[in-house]
Amino acid sequence: MAVDSKWLPISRAEILPKVLDGLQQRFIYSDEIGDVLSAALYEPCNLLLWGPGGHGKSDMVLAALRAIGLTDDEIFIQSFGEGMSEDRLWGGPDMASLDTCVRYDTSRSFLAPQYKVVIFEELFDAPAQALLPLKDVLTRRVFMNGPDRVPMHAKVVIACTNKDPRDFVEGNDAVQALMERFLLQKEVRWPQYEEKNYRELFAKVHPNASAAGYEFQRLLSRVIAGLNEEAFTMSPRMALQSLEVVANCARIRGDNLITADAFQSIRFVQGMQSYTADLSRKIEKQLPSGAIKLKLEASDLRDASEDPLRTSRAQIPALISNSLKSRYIHCDEIIQVLTHAFYQPCNVLLWGPGGHGKSDMVMTALRKLGYGEEEIFLQSFGEGMSEDRLWGGPDISKLDECLEYDTDRSFLPYEMVVLEEILDASSQALLPLKDVLTRRTFMNGSRPVPMKSKVIIACTNKDPREFAKDSDAIKALLERFPLQLEVRWPSYVQSDYEALFAKSQPDASSDKRKLQRIYAHVIASLNDERETGFKVSPRIALGGLRLAVNSVGRHGRKRMIVEDILTIRNVQGMESYKRDVESLIRSALLEGGIEVLLSDIDERAIKLRGEMDAINAKFDAARTFEGEARSEMNDLAIEAMIELISSVDRLRMELVQIVVTDPKLIQWKKLSEKNVEELADEIEAGT
Repeated sequence: MAVDSKWLPISRAEILPKVLDGLQQRFIYSDEIGDVLSAALYEPCNLLLWGPGGHGKSDMVLAALRAIGLTDDEIFIQSFGEGMSEDRLWGGPDMASLDTCVRYDTSRSFLAPQYKVVIFEELFDAPAQALLPLKDVLTRRVFMNGPDRVPMHAKVVIACTNKDPRDFVEGNDAVQALMERFLLQKEVRWPQYEEKNYRELFAKVHPNASAAGYEFQRLLSRVIAGLNEEAFTMSPRMALQSLEVVANCARIRGDNLITADAFQSIRFVQGMQSYTADLSRKIEKQLPSGAIKLKLEASDLRDASEDPLRTSRAQIPALISNSLKSRYIHCDEIIQVLTHAFYQPCNVLLWGPGGHGKSDMVMTALRKLGYGEEEIFLQSFGEGMSEDRLWGGPDISKLDECLEYDTDRSFLPYEMVVLEEILDASSQALLPLKDVLTRRTFMNGSRPVPMKSKVIIACTNKDPREFAKDSDAIKALLERFPLQLEVRWPSYVQSDYEALFAKSQPDASSDKRKLQRIYAHVIASLNDERETGFKVSPRIALGGLRLAVNSVGRHGRKRMIVEDILTIRNVQGMESYKRDVESLIRSALLEGGIEVLLSDIDERAIKLRGEMDAINAKFDAARTFEGEARSEMNDLAIEAMIELISSVDRLRMELVQIVVTDPKLIQWKKLSEKNVEELADEIEAGT
């Protein structure tokens, strides 16, 4: 068979040395990968690279292709996955021909004549509806676009996947048939994951490290190797991000000093959330005893450029810290991770239970950095999120020619982007988003649109560890967020809620502080009584406190009573509370809210006195009636009197249960007892 040797800009004899040279500059353990890549290009034939994520499969392919002289315009990259459709595979519908037949705009697909090499990422995660027609085209090298024959010009297709093909090819005829179209196949992973391996990787990134930088790399390599265990191995990508984060700690300090605390920032790196051991303790165990002080030089830093954002790097730490600490509690870690994200800059994922103010804290920090509301792109994802909405909606003026999007209405032009509930979106939206976050360019029809976003902050109430297990699209997308943090309080006790209320109302009077203390005690008690780990979130706590205070004002009372606190039942999130909330609240008040119970008893005593007056009025009215009507009116008054007596007895019993030692409360209780007894005497006299 004749071999086309003219499709590359270099001779066949130059392929292997140039590929090896291109990979050795950036990667370790790349010689075997370079050899198989050069074989695929030399033949030419298709190649499958597979292995655990984070090892740079796609990056190595691109580095090799650029080393042999191919330009980005000659390389087609596409992500597959659960949401991959035949429509998307072939470039989308040709709008101009829709009135005659269904055709695809193949100029936007890998079939376009300018492409010489095609890279398919996570190919085998796609459904059979997309894989089977792709198999046919890879076999015949022709696609029937309606009645037209569209030739496949690309000489080599390189598929990359994090999955082991041996695990999922059996029983899947579509995958098995497609795999047969890849003559060459190679697993990509390191032979070992020891200290020396990570040190070699770091040396590729900083070949001219100073003496302090070299020692820093040695310590970090030791820490990373010590974290590896049977169920967890830190990938090269995670290791490089760890290097970036820990080094940035020195820059954030302002003196370029690496200390022992800096190594704890490894916990923010994507993938560390699945680490099960005591991370802080294991990091400390790998570090030498005594103080660590290593002063880094410019050659030890990957990016020594100044001020990637409109705010200078030197100002970022203090601005974020001051803006969040003045409004939120338990925010130290989110201050750190946002500082790292803006300092680098890079994307960050914030996740955790709802009601903890993830988006609010992000927006507070962004405004402090000088970004106005109109300069921050905010978008909510969800099950209904579509690719159409993601890219700004179709450009109506061009619909009769082609399907293009109005990208000015998307996140692409914005420097700062906040994406809420990102894990709720479908694969159809997440896959193209992952592509754009990787290449930082969106192909809008045949026109490339650059992504100007410097920091993308994704917020979600879902645990990404659970979603990544079941969705390869989400797993691939999560890898595009180098920093990740779970946002929740370390504890949910009375002192936490008191601190929250103090932040929200820093100028509250002593009386209000007392009410806040009581309310915090009640909320903490509700947490203790819930079986399934339910915690009253900061949002629920603040909302409930506002409702309670409003209830006091609405009813014209001077003091809070139990009825006011019970308004928390109407706050979002409390509807799932199955227990008797009122009895729990009253029980909690016996321990830490006697003032509210006494106020409640006083208020009810006043109401009962009014009810007694109403009953006496009924007896007086009955005297004006005759016969059966008089008897019915007296019966109603007697029933009300019996209920009134029972209510007074309940007040007496509640007072007996209240035990106080504070002199003021003792005096208050005696006064309440006196009022209740006087009411009882009046009722008895009236009877």
